[in-house]
Amino acid sequence: MAVKKQSPKKSASKKKTAVRKKAKTKRSFKKRLFLFLLKAGVLSIAGVFVFCLFVYLGLFGAIPGEEELSKIQNHSASEVYSIDDELMGRYYIEHRLTIANDQISPYIKDALVATEDSRFFEHNGLDVISLGRVVVRTIIFGDRAQGGGSTISQQLAKNLYPRMRLGFLSLPVGKTKEIFTAARLENVYSKDDILALYLNTVPFGEDIYGIEMASKRFFGKKSKNLNPAEAATLVGMLAANTAYNPRLNPERSIKRRNIVLKRMRDHGAISEVEYRKWQQSKIVLNYRRIDHNTGIAPYFREKIRVQAQQILEDEYGDEYDIYSDGLKIYTTIDAGLQEYAEKAVDQQMNRLQGEFDNHWKGRSPWAKHPQVYTNALRQSRRYQKMKDAGHSDEKIFKAMEKKVPMTIFTHAGEKRVTMSPVDSVKHYLMLLNTGFVAMNPRNGHVLAWVGGIDHKTYQYDHVTSRRPVGSTFKPIVYAAAMQDGVSPCDFISNEQVVYEDYDDWAPSNSNGKHEGYYSVKGGLANSVNTVSAKLITQIGVSEVVNLAEDMGIEEDIPYYPSIALGTAELSLLDMVSAYTTFPNYGRPVEPTMLLKIEDRNGNVLYQNEGHLPKDEVYDDDVAYFAVELMRGVVERGTANSLRSVFNLKSDLAGKTGTTQDNSDGWFIGYTPNIVAGAWVGNDQPSIRFRSTALGSGGHMALPIFARFMQRLEKDRSRYQYHKGSFYVVPSRLQKQLMCDDFAEEDPDKGFFDSLLEGFDKPDSLKLKKQQEKKAKKDQKKKDHKSVLQKMKDLFKKK
Repeated sequence: MAVKKQSPKKSASKKKTAVRKKAKTKRSFKKRLFLFLLKAGVLSIAGVFVFCLFVYLGLFGAIPGEEELSKIQNHSASEVYSIDDELMGRYYIEHRLTIANDQISPYIKDALVATEDSRFFEHNGLDVISLGRVVVRTIIFGDRAQGGGSTISQQLAKNLYPRMRLGFLSLPVGKTKEIFTAARLENVYSKDDILALYLNTVPFGEDIYGIEMASKRFFGKKSKNLNPAEAATLVGMLAANTAYNPRLNPERSIKRRNIVLKRMRDHGAISEVEYRKWQQSKIVLNYRRIDHNTGIAPYFREKIRVQAQQILEDEYGDEYDIYSDGLKIYTTIDAGLQEYAEKAVDQQMNRLQGEFDNHWKGRSPWAKHPQVYTNALRQSRRYQKMKDAGHSDEKIFKAMEKKVPMTIFTHAGEKRVTMSPVDSVKHYLMLLNTGFVAMNPRNGHVLAWVGGIDHKTYQYDHVTSRRPVGSTFKPIVYAAAMQDGVSPCDFISNEQVVYEDYDDWAPSNSNGKHEGYYSVKGGLANSVNTVSAKLITQIGVSEVVNLAEDMGIEEDIPYYPSIALGTAELSLLDMVSAYTTFPNYGRPVEPTMLLKIEDRNGNVLYQNEGHLPKDEVYDDDVAYFAVELMRGVVERGTANSLRSVFNLKSDLAGKTGTTQDNSDGWFIGYTPNIVAGAWVGNDQPSIRFRSTALGSGGHMALPIFARFMQRLEKDRSRYQYHKGSFYVVPSRLQKQLMCDDFAEEDPDKGFFDSLLEGFDKPDSLKLKKQQEKKAKKDQKKKDHKSVLQKMKDLFKKK
């Protein structure tokens, strides 16, 4: 069958029809696509509008209103100052110092605007042009030198009101809220005020906030004194706090700084000459970290924090918050003396720790007291964490024997080591600790305070902790005895006595010698236990306790004669406070630490009126004798090394103290115008030196006082503390001091003849003289009470 051929005309017609259909289909697709995109766009815009409306209406959390924004007040750290106006430290929630607009360097503001928001002065919180620029240049071309898409106002809003966690909505909700908040900030504040708010708010890493704190941390100066390079360095850190930290990453920091300097030049903030000059400069840091564990006198600052909070609460209720209200707190600490104290402590404790480690080399001080070590293991954080997780002791102790990387304290500074937790517990158990405090006896000002070897490691304050005081208590016994009629040149037998009435108490001397006779002044100079014991049993324990309380010791003192040898557990602060009685010639003074509290505007919230010495607690003769006897301790007694070894020239008096088994070493000394004391020991009394030669107060604690005084004697600006002399003893009393310290035979001075005759045997306490005197005193008390009772009865009848 033949195929019929189409004519050329029909073929062309069909092609035209196909083309028209194809074109029509294409136009239809474009139309549909356009309509789809149009609808999608409208829906998207509507969706964005609805989303923004929901954000605006507070569906995802309220947006702060203009009234709230007008009352913005950042948390601002409260500052603590020494009496010589040195910044000691801060109390804070956020480590920030809020400063006024005019206190911020213009270089900082210029660097910030040039780098973070070049059109800052042209927009009203949202910069569409800059946002588009960032999309193109930062996201597409990877040029991060142009800054982020958020304006400074938006960044401020983010800093003030951190974003909520809303999953995938966190970013869009946060950005939208920041845009609305930024617009309101622009309505409330001027551009300069927004810059100041931002610079006071922004974080710089290392747990610090605000330009002022950053300036002080890295360059040791106020922000208004920063040069262009320093300003550019700090502003450069805002892009990445750690990456551009000049201390941690100096090379990266310089590169980032130079980018900021270039932007400042391009923005007209600095000239080409200045740009080239600062671009070529090195970063010179004056890094000063002040936190809760560093700065001046961290142990003392904790004491002040508690005291200041109590004062503010008593006076103002909850109106002020020491952590956030930017208060200024002024104290009695002398920053120079505090530095001398800390250096003296570091020097002595470093040396002494070496001796202690060598003394116990290859042995464990807790071998006879294994519970000390076991308890320390159980109190460790690693043990407690595993115990809380339900592990057995066997599994815990096995895990604690495995070596792990850790940082430990050493006197040379923190050290990164690989050590088992068991060994780290042993390391810390072996560390000796200390406390040191100095006071002005005229007004009670606490001048220096060191509570331990390292506040970060040991926050337990050894100035206020209670330990047996050793022979530092003896001057109080001697003062009570002299007030009772004992003379410095009365001689007392050195014979050991067993006191039956006190559970056969038999005090002995540390050197084991009990021959001959000591004068009273010789007994104190050489810290003779038998003499102290006889004095307290002669005058009565209550007389000594009463005098100690009158001298300012507030802690409970047991009514046992053994307190004459220092068994009472008292704090170093209490003892140093009591010792102010001696250079004040019988008038104690209370310790004063806090002088003044001001609010952030300089208004005085609290003013200490000061303390004057109290009334005399013993008479003038005793006052002269007490000082002279304690000068003898320095000149020829247990503290003679102050002269012979440390070559101190000041007029000094004081007393050493060593407790049972050498667990505690003490020394408290004074000039006419300063009293200072030191304690040294281990937090576990059983961990100690085995010999008195190493564990005595003269070897452990006295060198801290001595090295402190060495530095003080070289300081001409503080001459008032080390110059001057004690009062000359009146001629009528000088004869009572003219005797030897020791005699082989009874010099027949008379006072203690009857006392010694009262001992029928060396082991008898029943001294006739003592009994007669005590009986007379008891009778007087009874008579006095009887008279008072009769008067009360008569009053009731009336």
